[in-house]
Amino acid sequence: MSDENKTPESTPAPPPEASGQAPAPPAAPEAPGSTPAPAAAAPAGGPPPPEEPQGPTTARELPLKALAAKRIVQLTGCTRCGECLNWCPVWDQDQREDILPRRKAADFLRIIKGQHGVLARLAGKDEGGARQALARLLGHRQVTEDQVQEFAKNLYECSTCGQCEIVCPAHLDTVGMWEEIRRIMVMAGYGPLPPQKNLVKSVKSYDNPWQQPRASRAMWARRAKKEGVIADTPPEIKKTKGKVLLFFGCTASYDANVRQVAVSTVNILTALGIDYGILGNEERCCGSVLLRMGDPEFARIAGQNIAQFNGLGIDTLISACSGCFKTIKEDYPRVGKLNFEVMHTAEFFHRLLEGGRLKLVNPVERTVTYHDPCHLGRASGVYDAPRAIMAAIEGLNLVEMPRNRQYSRCCGAGGGLKSGYPDIQNKMSQARIREAEATGAQELVSCCPFCYQGLQVGIGALGSPLVARDLTALVEAALIKK
Repeated sequence: MSDENKTPESTPAPPPEASGQAPAPPAAPEAPGSTPAPAAAAPAGGPPPPEEPQGPTTARELPLKALAAKRIVQLTGCTRCGECLNWCPVWDQDQREDILPRRKAADFLRIIKGQHGVLARLAGKDEGGARQALARLLGHRQVTEDQVQEFAKNLYECSTCGQCEIVCPAHLDTVGMWEEIRRIMVMAGYGPLPPQKNLVKSVKSYDNPWQQPRASRAMWARRAKKEGVIADTPPEIKKTKGKVLLFFGCTASYDANVRQVAVSTVNILTALGIDYGILGNEERCCGSVLLRMGDPEFARIAGQNIAQFNGLGIDTLISACSGCFKTIKEDYPRVGKLNFEVMHTAEFFHRLLEGGRLKLVNPVERTVTYHDPCHLGRASGVYDAPRAIMAAIEGLNLVEMPRNRQYSRCCGAGGGLKSGYPDIQNKMSQARIREAEATGAQELVSCCPFCYQGLQVGIGALGSPLVARDLTALVEAALIKK
């Protein structure tokens, strides 16, 4: 038992002070059946009475009814084979059994059994009653606050990259499980972790996770025009009634270090004469942060965006952010119907390339390697489009890392891991950068502003000569003669 849980030893009372007075006579014995008088309070300045021993605090009950029944089935379907151990990028940096998918599944089942199982129902809520005594005799143990809080920490030490789902012999939808379990943890007040709460609060307050004012969402475009890196500010779709909505996402809109993604995308669409438009300051966060953290407010934000998008009369929504793309394409349909097509810009440009509209005529002489974003690759199955585009650029030499496509090593930027466990994300990014350096490439290409942020952490930590580059920059260089 730790020192903090030990009951303080009682301190013997001091002898009566030598005042010349005789000590008080002993109290008379109490009459049979009389109520004992309350103990006299300790004299002023005397030692405090000994504290009563404190037992473990019982955890708040998790709202199991809010969890889809199929998730319970999937959790019990885990065979504890350990294949996830061989592939988990977080485990590589923090080798604790508690964070492994197989252990999280077992721990969660233990918690809900302790709160909702047969013995838990037998015990009921009557503390110290006969039913609880019988339940304890049969092996029931109450679920403690410390137990659930520790599980929450382990649950959020995960980038929800989906690698465990790819390698799972039982084909369990692990990402879906973790996100739903996070949701009921939030509902019970156990999530997200304190360092992650600012992101969630910012999305609800500012419609972006970076605590930036709504009115400055399109400011990058005005600055870019002033600097001469774009010919004109992008057209607003509500004015032009364009058929293609370019959804930038929060990271490309607000992070000056990632602005090149937005600049290159606009320049490509303008050069090709695409009938597109943007929402400007009316664009809101896609809500991916809330969904990955388990916040139920995601449904409200997704519903608002669906209504806005459906009312535009567009044919296609495109985004250069893999997180936004995956959220809108894969997660929004569970909230409401979409009346338009959703594509990543890599898919959209590949379609134009195959149709002969995109002509990559300028040589780009360099050696690159490619990082598959988790949301674009494993979550959405888009592997070929980015590679086909790079293959069409003259002079560009693509060298693959050993872990590519569905086995691509996560950079750690997603799932709330970067905000909750920045040191783990840093180590994960460094591991990916070392893989990229080993290819001999000059540049590390990806298709996601979030990955760009995450990979830059490793580049900076290692002092790597690698240059992180978004695919749109290569397309712009091959299309537009500077």
